[in-house]
Amino acid sequence: MEIFGCIIGSSQRKRDYMFHLAHGEEPVRLIYPFWVVRSADAKPILVDTGFAAEIAAQRGVGEYLDPTEALGRLGIAPSEIETVAISHLHYDHFGVPERFPNAVFVIQREDVDYYTRRGLGHPLRKAADPASLDLLPELRAAGRVREIDGDATLANGVRCVHVGGHSPGMQIVVCDDGRSRTVLACDASHFYENLETRTPTALIHDYEAYQLGFETIEREAGAGAWYPGHDPAMLERLEPVAPSVYRVP
Repeated sequence: MEIFGCIIGSSQRKRDYMFHLAHGEEPVRLIYPFWVVRSADAKPILVDTGFAAEIAAQRGVGEYLDPTEALGRLGIAPSEIETVAISHLHYDHFGVPERFPNAVFVIQREDVDYYTRRGLGHPLRKAADPASLDLLPELRAAGRVREIDGDATLANGVRCVHVGGHSPGMQIVVCDDGRSRTVLACDASHFYENLETRTPTALIHDYEAYQLGFETIEREAGAGAWYPGHDPAMLERLEPVAPSVYRVP
């Protein structure tokens, strides 16, 4: 099993936005990855999709790289992707699903329900891309949304684990090929420091679930490695293989 991180942009955000109740407004740098899990005997699996150039411009994300180009650097065409695990439905994790015409999107039912029904009038919905959310009914009708309740297996050695906290359906992805274990924590911990200090970001749906999610990341990673959602420090723990593309060692 090989795991690759594709970095499609970066931004600056206030520290108190990334660390709840932190003092100071000094900027914190974020990077924006999506992940590719590739095995010799299976089609590649994506973890998240990235977003469009216009969304990058609207949201203040610079150094934008189109996800299609990033995949091309791994020799993968979007049409090859048949499974995409969506960690949660925020704009930088679920965007432009039409890029992947043959994919089934694996999403926690809690997130689908929240962002399309009960959370329609809530401020947290602004963290999602409306155009991408609008495509969910069409994708559902075509049988291309797999709504799951809790943990689920995607393929041999690849599991989704529901944690909640940041978003109702926030899920992490655990990859274990029998030799090593890697946890893709996504926004269950934006930075290593979030988990290490048990400090969530300012975007909190359920504080207690967020704290339990930190414990879940640690437990699932065990003696293996875990990677956060947006921390540039992860690049020091990855191996560059092409511009903006890195391999989990």
